[in-house]
Amino acid sequence: MARFVITGGLGVGKTSVLALLEPRYDVVAEPARELIAEHRNAGSETSLDHLPELFVERLISRSIEKYATASPAAITVFDRGVPDCVAYAMAYELDVGPALEAAARCRYDAPVFLASPWENIYLTDDMRRATFAQAETFYSYVVAAYERLGYQTVELPKTPVEERSAFIIDHIEART
Repeated sequence: MARFVITGGLGVGKTSVLALLEPRYDVVAEPARELIAEHRNAGSETSLDHLPELFVERLISRSIEKYATASPAAITVFDRGVPDCVAYAMAYELDVGPALEAAARCRYDAPVFLASPWENIYLTDDMRRATFAQAETFYSYVVAAYERLGYQTVELPKTPVEERSAFIIDHIEART
């Protein structure tokens, strides 16, 4: 039916917003965090941060997989989309070509929801180790990737999670 994306910076509350959207829509978890957790659970002593080519390659594959398995009968909201792979390639200074090709084939509905860096809520954890400045830089790569692919975006307000969720619901309902 429709595929929407919530993307943006690191640690900007996307998961909290998606948790409130889940009763209403199909929600697809962020593939990057899944890959990092799987890599750790496999007992690897090397962080995926130290294997950027492998990480981005797997991220593209997993992102396409998630896109393809979305139900055509449902409204689906993704925690990051295939174009985010372009941002990761940019962040690691890798060739963005493979990610751009994948993103061009996997299109999402407008608007794409952008969650900008928000220092008041930014937290690191065992998988998110970036400084706030690094999170801001990553956000600029995300915006550049979606703009390069011609997406219409709308920035989420920096308001409580319930209000952010209502903002998204209003936009989705207006489009579907």
